[in-house]
Amino acid sequence: MSKTSIKVDIPESKPDVLTKIGSDLLKKHNELGATSPLNGLDMETFAAKLNDGIAKREEAKALREQAELLNQQAGISIGIDKSQNTKTSGTVYSTLTSARDVLLGLNRGQERKLTEWGFDVVISNVTKSKPDNSK
Repeated sequence: MSKTSIKVDIPESKPDVLTKIGSDLLKKHNELGATSPLNGLDMETFAAKLNDGIAKREEAKALREQAELLNQQAGISIGIDKSQNTKTSGTVYSTLTSARDVLLGLNRGQERKLTEWGFDVVISNVTKSKPDNSK
């Protein structure tokens, strides 16, 4: 004798699927009206929460797209867009590079002074290895 197992999942980790099921459920409930088996549940609150959740997800999607556009525009102004480099005139990056070069020229031997201008100065000793003449 075989045993039948039935499982009906509610995909809580997939909000768009969850709200689609909720919308379908509410539609069927409203179609049945007084004969709906869900009349014992607080379907008015359910509908309000469902509609609020859907509206907030749509707003979040629009804001996410707006944020992506603003970040792209900021990147262009700063000079870090994929199409730009240190030579892209008029950007923050190109001006910082020019300022660094001017300050390095003025502070030879005292490069740490660039920290006063906001730059992170890393000074390390590099030892040159002697060429291998044994070959």
